[in-house]
Amino acid sequence: MAEKRVIKVLIAGKVMTMSGYESEEYMQKVAAYINSKIEEYEKTDAFRHASSDIRHRMLELNFADSYFKEKEHADELEQRLKDKINELDEMKHNYVNSQVMVDDQKKDVGSLEIKLRESEKNVTRLQTTLQEREKTIADLQAALKEAGRDPRTMEPVIRKEPEYVQTSIEDLLGVNKNEDRDNKSEEKKEEKPEEKKDNTEITKQQEETARRLQQQSEAFRSNRNGKRRR
Repeated sequence: MAEKRVIKVLIAGKVMTMSGYESEEYMQKVAAYINSKIEEYEKTDAFRHASSDIRHRMLELNFADSYFKEKEHADELEQRLKDKINELDEMKHNYVNSQVMVDDQKKDVGSLEIKLRESEKNVTRLQTTLQEREKTIADLQAALKEAGRDPRTMEPVIRKEPEYVQTSIEDLLGVNKNEDRDNKSEEKKEEKPEEKKDNTEITKQQEETARRLQQQSEAFRSNRNGKRRR
């Protein structure tokens, strides 16, 4: 426990004894404050002409007024300090929430980047598949042209899915063979020996072309099935 101090102070021109647990410097400041207030009131006529008892009451009222005003000011400052502390706490809370949102957005960005890379790989694979299909279609167009069919009339068929292309080409070859047999049976009655020889060579060329188309179709199926297994 602090030691109680007793000091002599001068108030209103009189030496007085003060005691307390505060420091001597603090008690001297209290005495100086009282003297300043007395000097302030002595500048007014009402205080100078008042009795000693009235003077004491006026000083007491002044000190009480100063106390309550200072207390009100201190309470206001304390409330402002609490408000600032609450604002700071709210700012910290918002900062934490912002950090959480930033972390979540970083995770979302990472996931989107992975999906983007996968999409780019899929696009590359699709481009490769498209190039292979276009090459196959070009080969089939060339084969059809060599077989005597106009590729432009076969465009709707060729542009279908690969399975349908193969089926359509095989059906087309079957139709061609049937048409060739019907044409040959009708033309046999009027064929001359020279024309028979030419027709035989044409028929061989058509059969050779049909075999090449069949081989290309089988190679396309084999290549497609191999890709599916991979």
